[in-house]
Amino acid sequence: MKTVNNDKNETEIPVFAPKKRRVRRLKDSFFAQFLLCFICLFFLALIVYKDEITGFFTVSKNENQQKWELSLPFSAKRQNILLMGADMSENPDKPFENTRSDSIYLLSVAPHAKDINVISIPRDSKVYIHSRSTPDKINHAFAYGGINLSVKTIEQLLGIRIDHYLVVSNQALVDFIDKIGGIDVYVEKNMHYDDYSAGLHINLEKGKRHLTGKQAEGYMRYRKDGLGDIGRIRRQQWFFSALSDKLKDPAVIIKMPEIIKSVSKYIQTDFSLFELAQYAALLKSTDTTKIKIATLPGEPSQRGIVSYWVLDPKGVQEVVNNFIFNDKPKALERPVEAGILYVESEEENALLLQKALENKGIEVNIKQVKNPGHDHIAIHNFDVPKEFFNELEYDIPILKNKQMVYDIIGINKAARDFTVTLAGSQ
Repeated sequence: MKTVNNDKNETEIPVFAPKKRRVRRLKDSFFAQFLLCFICLFFLALIVYKDEITGFFTVSKNENQQKWELSLPFSAKRQNILLMGADMSENPDKPFENTRSDSIYLLSVAPHAKDINVISIPRDSKVYIHSRSTPDKINHAFAYGGINLSVKTIEQLLGIRIDHYLVVSNQALVDFIDKIGGIDVYVEKNMHYDDYSAGLHINLEKGKRHLTGKQAEGYMRYRKDGLGDIGRIRRQQWFFSALSDKLKDPAVIIKMPEIIKSVSKYIQTDFSLFELAQYAALLKSTDTTKIKIATLPGEPSQRGIVSYWVLDPKGVQEVVNNFIFNDKPKALERPVEAGILYVESEEENALLLQKALENKGIEVNIKQVKNPGHDHIAIHNFDVPKEFFNELEYDIPILKNKQMVYDIIGINKAARDFTVTLAGSQ
């Protein structure tokens, strides 16, 4: 891919100015490496791209850099952190050269870390890249101007300020998964696809599988199921859940020094060691099932041979208001409506869940389906408060430890307010 230069005659679009990024290389002590590895694994897990982390991260230089200012992660200020996975580069010595972002996540940590929200931004989202006059896919921003242009574009799109970033090359995923001995993942459907130009070969059968690094990459990059980028994002979220379980294995922790040495060049960040230490502590106490996750809503569109994800401005603003600006839900003036989607083997559990929900005054629509994906709770209405779902999880055992996904797009939607999917994946 050739890097495209900005037209000098283009008018610059006003945008929140991101903080200037200071180049910093973290010291090569075992303690620093181990700690950074732990913290970054948390991030990479969220970005779902690989978890590896290293004690020495590299950051792109900027000619107009100013003094770096310290901002504590768990202060009274909400922190917005951009997490990105990047395509593999043709130059092994420069893993971020002429590459596009393959996964884009915005992690938002509330003051004092009271809650953690994740916004997934589809890579095919049609946007105006900062300082460019024609619309383009958002993942091209990284190819045109690296992390700095990506930061400016996403700040412009969402009307927020990004405090920090962490970028990981896809090559890190393959290396990391292999070094931890592979990972167990529930593959929700048969996946067969070959892209010889990209060196991507996917051959996975439905069921619980032990994946190698290349197989894990294929699982997360698979898009030929009618859902395109949105289906891929969902698989990344399932992969994150499996990865977080794997990282609790003491045998994996012992391997961290070796892993750190092999993946350090595949990571860019502007975090300091002190800040990463704060997030490492957060990792130990975070219940990943309580993390709120949403994908920017929109619909697919194709113009010629180019496919886009056309964002819904109203829906995007609703996600931003709830996940970043913490808008309070409105009071419902009707009964809550729930849906249950289940596979045949989960019929007994589905009927028990239906009865438990109806006993709480919830209207239930129940339906048997063939391939619903993974077990999860999809929330379609932001006006149903989080406390409501916490209470349901406490009172109804079958709902415990199920990942909650805020889904206003409506994938596998079976009711107005929320849908429980029982796919037999747990």
